[in-house]
Amino acid sequence: MVVLGGVVRVITNWSNYFATKQYEVENVSVEQGEPYFHLDKRVIFTTINVKFRYKILKIIDILPNTIKLYKFLHQRSGSNVIFNKSLYIEPIWILRKLGLFKDTNLIYMHHGGSSSFRTFYLSKKSTEHRVSMIFTAFDKIVCLFDNEVTYPEQVDPNRLHFIPNPLTFSRSDIAFENKENIVLSLGRVTKEKGIDTLLHAWNLIEKSVASEWSLLIVGDGEDKNSFVKLVKKLNLANVSFIDSTADVKPIYEKSKIFVIPSIAEGFPMTILEAMACKCCVLSSKTFGGIELVGKKNGMLFDIGDKLELAEKLLRLMSDQLLREELALQSYKNVKQYEIEGIAKFWDQVFE
Repeated sequence: MVVLGGVVRVITNWSNYFATKQYEVENVSVEQGEPYFHLDKRVIFTTINVKFRYKILKIIDILPNTIKLYKFLHQRSGSNVIFNKSLYIEPIWILRKLGLFKDTNLIYMHHGGSSSFRTFYLSKKSTEHRVSMIFTAFDKIVCLFDNEVTYPEQVDPNRLHFIPNPLTFSRSDIAFENKENIVLSLGRVTKEKGIDTLLHAWNLIEKSVASEWSLLIVGDGEDKNSFVKLVKKLNLANVSFIDSTADVKPIYEKSKIFVIPSIAEGFPMTILEAMACKCCVLSSKTFGGIELVGKKNGMLFDIGDKLELAEKLLRLMSDQLLREELALQSYKNVKQYEIEGIAKFWDQVFE
């Protein structure tokens, strides 16, 4: 919980919501420190010392982590416990195989679509065993959406529940005329988020729009310094970086176009947030991008295709009517992701 990211924002959002509904809520982090986002004072925040290292050392970690998780679950017997990381699968599987915690509702939260069981876990030898473990060890499995045609044999559809992430704030009533000519990218500043593709695409069009538009990149990440150097190397004048912030709504509100050029996304909260602030969204064709952005409420481009990204950016910049039409449609559609309407789907999971 102490780091910045879409998953952390979602966990914080749900925690605060359920605390207001008189649930007893506890957030548990394996990272030391304070929460990045604001937590309701009724939410208990706990840290535990569970470590997962890399490669062969993961095997060494399983036994001590299983013991630590046993102690953790023993103190919370009979409650609903949601796990958000796949690294807990083996220890939980061991505990359940030992016949423990039958009275505790263990929930595995997968922050993506149902097809990820096939495309992520089953596509790698090192992780394929985890799918059957998930459906053996956990009582309920929550995915954000169903995008699988035929489930693999390891998947038990009866344990699946589909609950999209909710908006993290109320929709904005910002007027289009109060927005600025800003193209915004917000999130982790890493290669996985496709920032290099965005910068190379911007390089192709900046001379055409230099006096009218600027590119704003908001966030932090291990590759940020290399991207700052790339901006200098390409001699880009209208590109700026600012550090991550928990108060993102005002940034969306002043931006006209939001670009998410990621290589992979499960269910990007930034798309929902941008739509809620009347930004026109341009996304790469990740699972999450395809799920949230259609022909009538935004634009999509092939992952890593700087030419297509540049072409569609230029089109949106030059066509105000199209830009506002797409933004208004997405603003209307995003109402379905308001938290009150989605919360009811958790009732079946908590039964």
